[in-house]
Amino acid sequence: MKARHETLYRIHTRLNRVFQTEDALLEAGVRLIGRALHADRIGVFLCADGDLQLRYALHRELWLEMDEVVHLADASPLARLVEGRRASLSAVSPHAVLYVPLRSVAGEGEALGTLRFERLSSRRPFSAAERMTAGLLAAELAQNLERTRSGSARRRQLKRLEALTDLAAVFASSLRVEDGVKLILQGITRHFCLDRARLYLLDRERSALRGEVSADLRGRSSSLRGEEIPLKGDHRFARIMRGEGPDPIMKRYEERVVYLPLSVQGQNIGLLVVDNLVSQQTIPGEDIGLLRSFAGQIALAVDNQRLFEEVQALSLYDHLTGLAVRRYFAQRFQEELYRVERGGAPLSVVMIDVDHFKGINDGYGHQVGDLALKEFGKLILKRLRKIDFPARYGGDEVVILLPQASAEDAANIMGRLLADLRELRIPVPFSSAKELSVTASIGIASYPEDGRTAEDLLQRADEALYWVKTRGRDGVCTYRQALLERPSAADR
Repeated sequence: MKARHETLYRIHTRLNRVFQTEDALLEAGVRLIGRALHADRIGVFLCADGDLQLRYALHRELWLEMDEVVHLADASPLARLVEGRRASLSAVSPHAVLYVPLRSVAGEGEALGTLRFERLSSRRPFSAAERMTAGLLAAELAQNLERTRSGSARRRQLKRLEALTDLAAVFASSLRVEDGVKLILQGITRHFCLDRARLYLLDRERSALRGEVSADLRGRSSSLRGEEIPLKGDHRFARIMRGEGPDPIMKRYEERVVYLPLSVQGQNIGLLVVDNLVSQQTIPGEDIGLLRSFAGQIALAVDNQRLFEEVQALSLYDHLTGLAVRRYFAQRFQEELYRVERGGAPLSVVMIDVDHFKGINDGYGHQVGDLALKEFGKLILKRLRKIDFPARYGGDEVVILLPQASAEDAANIMGRLLADLRELRIPVPFSSAKELSVTASIGIASYPEDGRTAEDLLQRADEALYWVKTRGRDGVCTYRQALLERPSAADR
């Protein structure tokens, strides 16, 4: 009895320290137990997916590389042992074997695994005293294994929390929501070993969830802008946003898919969805808790970024026409010039002036004039290509950048726009005609033949515009056409 107590105390003092990993603990523990209990081979089996998997095998002070899985049949003696309904399990054929459980000491005693002791050259059974000693040693190892796992989990969660906090800081410093979202979703999938993370943001005007970005464990991101989920529909995302309970499919995959509503001051702004549908790995409860707490930081960062973008948009775009302001146009013009200088692609700039606009204001009032500019702005945004960049240059003047468009291409594009403009009708209820038609004069200059700087190109486009005005307005003219039709210009 005294020798057993001394053995237990020695092993307790040797294991009662901080191990960085459970592998380090098990290696040290198995060596100590092997010296204390006379067995030829000791195996450590840990519970995994309802089975017992061999983690370590020590054979007479030598580590064996063995791959063994024991399937636990219902109500089998070994299953009852793992469940805690037996203190030990022994056999003598083909040699003496003893199993003792590794069980958690907290709560109801979670099953951790078993220790297996073998006497390979003897059928002499393990005595009652040996079984008791083995059980006490297993209990000591289980207690330290549980403590090591808890410590590792705390360190892992702390590391993740620090990483997520850093991600939130990076997100907050990003210039655009899309850039910040990509960074944070890639970080979440990486630090939590998730297959995928997706973000949807609330579009209040359309009363729908709009997809933003998806990221996977490999660090790849893709746009979800094509996805739109009406909040009044039966989609599970819509039900979550409405605060309704989970459906049968959500319950079926609740261990592998987590839905995290994002809210700021009690108002939902979006939904974060993370999953392990490819790997089919369970998402640990502690990870879900950390993600739920971090969802608040994500929501606040997204809301702040969206507000910043809205304020920035107000300063970059004209509120009446929806076109960019002159300052923003100048910035984009320089960027486009830099691109064409490096790549050699054509670039055209267009100046547009609404014909007789002063007469519209004087004859019908500024409200009608503003309505004419507003409708003209809508028409421009609707008819131009996605790569084109229009701006309100001042008053009734509009300037447009046409990347990858030669002078001829630009003339064709503007010809179609002018034709559409002629069809536009502005309602004037108090006039006898009840409506007003609008025309415009359009001048075009192209890089590099008409100029290589923004100033030169704008000046040449303005000269072409003036040439249209002198020829009766309501037309399109390139700078080269103006030169050809005006001989005196050739001497410049």
